[in-house]
Amino acid sequence: MFEDYLEDSYYFMEKASSQSNPNDAKRYYRVSVFCAMSAIEAFVNYVGDAFAQSGSLEPCEIAFLTDRQFVPIRGKFEILESMEYHRLEDKLKFLICRFIPSFNFNKTPCWGRLIEFKKFRDSLTHPRQDEDETQLLEYKTITAKGLSSIIEIMNHLCTGIFGRPLRKKLLDLKIY
Repeated sequence: MFEDYLEDSYYFMEKASSQSNPNDAKRYYRVSVFCAMSAIEAFVNYVGDAFAQSGSLEPCEIAFLTDRQFVPIRGKFEILESMEYHRLEDKLKFLICRFIPSFNFNKTPCWGRLIEFKKFRDSLTHPRQDEDETQLLEYKTITAKGLSSIIEIMNHLCTGIFGRPLRKKLLDLKIY
């Protein structure tokens, strides 16, 4: 699904840039933002499920990635079916630290842009004001940087985890 969401995000971003009405353009940019963040969340879930099936990570790591509780029962740790949600950033940090040890969170621009993009998405999801005061150019810039940073981080992770990059058709969506 994450591939579809990346393509959807790009499609709606392109659609937004072709709108003559600013309100229509913002509408498409918002959809693009939501699709892009859904893409990286779906990607992390995909990776977590792949590790759960392969059993190649420690049970506590799998529980963390798949949002399951991991608790001691009679002196042994067990993964429960009950959910225990973890922040997307924490899961990404874990995967990056585990599979790309040379990644520098402070010096790699895509990480900071992703965090800013997530904050922007959160401000759209949980608005604090009645009116959308974000300028159209800001929507365009934030959306382009955000989608590109998501693709870049996914590519780093694919290379680190699976030993190969994202598919070319997805890398070609990166525009910033």
